[in-house]
Amino acid sequence: MELTRRQEIMAMLRDGEWTLDELARNFVVSKKVIIDDLEHISRTVARPSRLLIHPPTCEGCGYRFKDRTKFNDPSRCPMCKNEHLRSQRFRIV
Repeated sequence: MELTRRQEIMAMLRDGEWTLDELARNFVVSKKVIIDDLEHISRTVARPSRLLIHPPTCEGCGYRFKDRTKFNDPSRCPMCKNEHLRSQRFRIV
């Protein structure tokens, strides 16, 4: 039996942390498709497990987007306007 893309993503996220870009490259689909998959996974992952999001961080001033609930990557830092950000990482714990 072959796994669906969402099932494969869930398996990968249980094994380690992945960025949006890494997941999109791995499955050769757009980031939008992966974002839709992650939104679905976050609603359906079985308790007590949950989708953990390590927030993006500004490489310039160190600002952490700790209260961010969106799955897409921010384009720039709201504090210093730097566009060099460390991507958020996803994992199922």
